[in-house]
Amino acid sequence: MPKRALIERRPWLLASMACAVAWVALRDSATPDLYLIALEAAPLVLLAVYAALRHRGNDTRSLAGMLALQGIGSALLDYAPLIALNALLVAYLIGLTMFLVHRRAVMDGGRKASALALTLGTPLLCFVAAERAGVGVPLFLGLALGGMAASAWISTFPRSRVGLGAALIVVGNVLGIAALGGVGVGLAPAIALVAWPILYIGNLVLATGVTGELRMRENVF
Repeated sequence: MPKRALIERRPWLLASMACAVAWVALRDSATPDLYLIALEAAPLVLLAVYAALRHRGNDTRSLAGMLALQGIGSALLDYAPLIALNALLVAYLIGLTMFLVHRRAVMDGGRKASALALTLGTPLLCFVAAERAGVGVPLFLGLALGGMAASAWISTFPRSRVGLGAALIVVGNVLGIAALGGVGVGLAPAIALVAWPILYIGNLVLATGVTGELRMRENVF
């Protein structure tokens, strides 16, 4: 089984990480746009393949769909914004549905408060970032993103990985929106530089957390 895991799964994860590093290094280069689009989408699409192979079931198929659509949406945002926004919306709705299936039956006050803050605070942050950047971002995208993060936070998956990953996805999206319109004098390039890596790391932490937990549960039961 370890050899099979190495052959079938780990190369996809390593390829995802390699493409993420390559995208950050080449994003401002003279590389043709078509190649840059493919390179930006590749890290999350490859991560989706890794997730689907690491644990096979409805949850990981949903996770893979969420990851792949995020990759496609992020890559097309500057070229086909309507398609990109719809892809991101569907991605976060898929994630929201998946995590709600695994919601905790009993939650403490702190977890409830954090979930409420993510649900309401995320669309507010997206709106403020879009307003300051002078770009249009649909409110329902922020609601779907916040709902996904909140449902991950109150799910039975480990909060230290899955909840944290979802929160980083929110941060990456908000920073990405802020960078679209060039917020602040000279700040847009710096914001854009960190926004996508944070988004990718969030998805990486979330994906490995979900698949690892599902595999552990399968082995236990």
